[in-house]
Amino acid sequence: MKLLIKKTAIFRNMNMRNKLLIIFIMIGLVPVLFFAAFFFQQSKSAFEEELGKYTLEISKQVGGRLDAFVQEMERVSNIIRFNSDVQTILYEWTEERTASSIYAERNVRSLFENIGNFREDFKGIFMVTDHGLLVYNGTGDVAKLHYNFHDDPWYQSVKEQTHFRLNKAHPQTYVKGEEVVTFSARITDNREFKTKGTLLIDFSPQTIKSMSENIQLGSSGHVWMMTAEGEPILPSQTLPDWLKDEELFKKVQQESSGFIPFDYAGVQMLAGFYTSSETGWKIIGSVPFEELASGLYGIRTFIVILAIAALVVILLLATALSRMITKPLKVMEHRMAEVGKGNFETGLPVMARDEIGRLSISFNRMITELHRMNNEVFQSQLREYQQQIQLQNSEMRALQAQINPHFLYNTLNTIACIAEVYDREEISEVSHSLSRMLQYSITGGSTATVEEELTHLLSYMSIVNVRFPMKFTLELQADPEIRRMSFMKLIFQPLVENAVNHGFPGLDQGHIRVEAKLDGDAVIFTFADDGIGIAKERLNQIRAELRQKEGEGGAASDHIGLRNVYYRLNMLYGDRFSMTIWSKPGEGTRIVIRIEGGAADVTDIDRG
Repeated sequence: MKLLIKKTAIFRNMNMRNKLLIIFIMIGLVPVLFFAAFFFQQSKSAFEEELGKYTLEISKQVGGRLDAFVQEMERVSNIIRFNSDVQTILYEWTEERTASSIYAERNVRSLFENIGNFREDFKGIFMVTDHGLLVYNGTGDVAKLHYNFHDDPWYQSVKEQTHFRLNKAHPQTYVKGEEVVTFSARITDNREFKTKGTLLIDFSPQTIKSMSENIQLGSSGHVWMMTAEGEPILPSQTLPDWLKDEELFKKVQQESSGFIPFDYAGVQMLAGFYTSSETGWKIIGSVPFEELASGLYGIRTFIVILAIAALVVILLLATALSRMITKPLKVMEHRMAEVGKGNFETGLPVMARDEIGRLSISFNRMITELHRMNNEVFQSQLREYQQQIQLQNSEMRALQAQINPHFLYNTLNTIACIAEVYDREEISEVSHSLSRMLQYSITGGSTATVEEELTHLLSYMSIVNVRFPMKFTLELQADPEIRRMSFMKLIFQPLVENAVNHGFPGLDQGHIRVEAKLDGDAVIFTFADDGIGIAKERLNQIRAELRQKEGEGGAASDHIGLRNVYYRLNMLYGDRFSMTIWSKPGEGTRIVIRIEGGAADVTDIDRG
């Protein structure tokens, strides 16, 4: 399992070209190899079938020769069996030989000689009566007249057969003892319908051997004959070793004819067998398969050559096809590397309208979009940098507006007058308020909580109330959840100072209201006073000044604090921020600041 996972990982980590090459080779080669193996196997099976039939036919040819020989011997035997002189010998036999019996014996010998002259392979014809009379003709050799056939086990087995029989080779003990093959038949007295003798026709074993000697079965194939019991017909012939295999021997014995392919001693063999209808003998021909299947091995060689040629063609086609597919991908990979280095000027040529072509089009679109986005990011970063510079400048102006020389001069003059004339405690309050304002202005970042901004405003108003006793009243209204929100520093005090300095000239008293509330997800800050208000022309001028960009030219304004607040909030909140100024002479002025989306809840403000 681990090896399989490792090999899968190796394939997964290959480059695309090698993957495609392997896949194309597998797709092309596997069917070729499959069909080549299938074709070879089918050819081999067909060859086995045909060659098996061929070996069977060879066995049938030998069996046909044997059956023809037996049928010939049966006709010869019938000539002898139904001869009148033979019948006379069987019927008139007595201990005392009569003239007619002697005459009949002489005629029978003459018949035997005439028959023997037709075949050179005859080794004698013998008629043995059950009473022991022997009538024969020989080939020049004299038979043993007083030979006791009835004590011979071979002859006893012959007597038990009632039909014609071709016997396997045996010694001719009743003559000189040489090997002969005997055709035997019992002889019946047709007058009394009794079996009274035996006919023996002996011939040379070469007669049986010659039936298969001139049969060519390959270069080393052989044809054998054996009895139904599995014994060789001729002593000079030994059965093949593979017949010692019980399974093969049993198959040959049980079936009358057929062929069997088998492996023996590492050699593939083919055997055909046939059973003689006249004798019951088995004729077996066997040969190594490769000796007959030279054509099959030629086909195998052709298939191998064809498979190698197909492999070469498939390899060339797979290489060309994989290169054709992966080449655009390689170009795309190179161009993507260029894009990764920041070169957005490169692009892919669109060579076709297939998947790779469409991918190239999408890649070119992506490069264009990335180029545009990169420019936008650059411009955005540039604008952000410029805004940071403007914000720093605005914060510096705000700080200067809070600590301008005029304000510091009036505050310090107030402290001096009180200290010299009245000798009162207000000097301590003014000093502490001024200290808190200065500390709030110069410490921490650019943001604080709304609560801290309100505290800073109260410190300012405490100084104003010392300077102008009983003239100004400040009303603060802020929702509890707003007090902890983060907000830009130094916003409330400049707007209230603007009202103190410009909203109440010639008036003995003035009321200023500061309100902070939520309107849905928006935060609204309202700064209202009941002072003299602003003339319409002057109000339009102030609004126009606020619409100008920071740093643009224009006449010096006495509302520097208002412009400073507007620019700083606009840079921080952008389109989420809006400021509305309403004023009417004799009724007062109201400034409304609205920030959409509110501000985050601040739990910890860095104070430096």
